[in-house]
Amino acid sequence: MANVETTSAEAEETKIAPRKLGDTWDGWAGQVEENNGDLETTPWVFLSFTAIALSFLNVAAWLGLYLVQPRLMELPEWVMRTVVMGAAGVLGAVDLVFLLIGATVLTGWNFVPFFKGRHVALSSIIPWTVKISSVFGISKDRMSNSILQVGNRLTTVNQANIQRDELLILLPRCLDPGTREDIKKVTAKYDVDFHICAGGQMARQLLAEKHPKGVIAVACERDLMAGVQDVGAAIPVIAIANKRPEGPCRNTNINMTEMENAIRMYLGKEPIKEEDRELVNS
Repeated sequence: MANVETTSAEAEETKIAPRKLGDTWDGWAGQVEENNGDLETTPWVFLSFTAIALSFLNVAAWLGLYLVQPRLMELPEWVMRTVVMGAAGVLGAVDLVFLLIGATVLTGWNFVPFFKGRHVALSSIIPWTVKISSVFGISKDRMSNSILQVGNRLTTVNQANIQRDELLILLPRCLDPGTREDIKKVTAKYDVDFHICAGGQMARQLLAEKHPKGVIAVACERDLMAGVQDVGAAIPVIAIANKRPEGPCRNTNINMTEMENAIRMYLGKEPIKEEDRELVNS
């Protein structure tokens, strides 16, 4: 398969400004991001703060029931029982789902088959998790990275093998030349296509045209979160956040082992380790 760069001609690409900020970076003042733009973290950052958020939710719910208990006791007994059992059922279900997600991330076993066709980035508790984590100095972008890592783990355990032509790889224009060359090599190795997109609209058009059964998307955390929420998990997505040593939207790069393992996962192949890949390429 031939790799496809879904952009204007190369000659036109050289005419654009050195840095063309995406919509999610409006207002960026040129400040250097934390850790030189490498926000890679672990799934446990999101899961830890989600545990805190759920603890607050449980305490608030039971405190609320305690405060309205005198009013409930004035009603028929079955009403009070229904309210208490309903609250316990909802809270218990939410807590159980969280525990199953944690067990899946920890062990790599699929405790969440019901998550197929869903994505953790669509969870309604995320705004609360982000707010709580910001109190502890965790940026929204770093938290988004952790959320996407959890989503990748859940996608991996729920994903069935697909054919090469059913995989769609979406890349941003801002990747540095070396990373582009590395991606060309690894996609040629597995005979899969990639597309360089000029924005979210072009990515949506490709999704509509190609009807893929699996997607690997490379972008910043902001664009990846927006894209996953836009797709609504109708298509399995592995999200790979880029690293931005020069700031957003210019000369970004990615972990190539992460890219190769994402391709291998969709094609039903075992993952490789970073050191093994380096030995093969040396």
